[in-house]
Amino acid sequence: MAVLGSTSPIKSIQRGVTSAASNGTANVTINEVDLDKSFISWTSRNGYINGDGPGISNGASLTTSTNLKIWGGWSYGLTGDVYSFTYWEVVEYV
Repeated sequence: MAVLGSTSPIKSIQRGVTSAASNGTANVTINEVDLDKSFISWTSRNGYINGDGPGISNGASLTTSTNLKIWGGWSYGLTGDVYSFTYWEVVEYV
């Protein structure tokens, strides 16, 4: 196993949780990162349903060096708004 010593290849890690309604978006302001040296890790879960439907899907992307966009989607048979929680992490390397 390689030993990194006291130098870490990671410059910063930013984490949070946000929600987005079905077919809606949420923009999260983050500290500035280098887009060429950063990636997003995210997962989501259904929050609550205002209506009646089977569930949702969503996603995340870095739209600028200081903005993380979260969007909500919907699956077949959905009626009403579905709110999901997206747990996100932005990792920037040196």
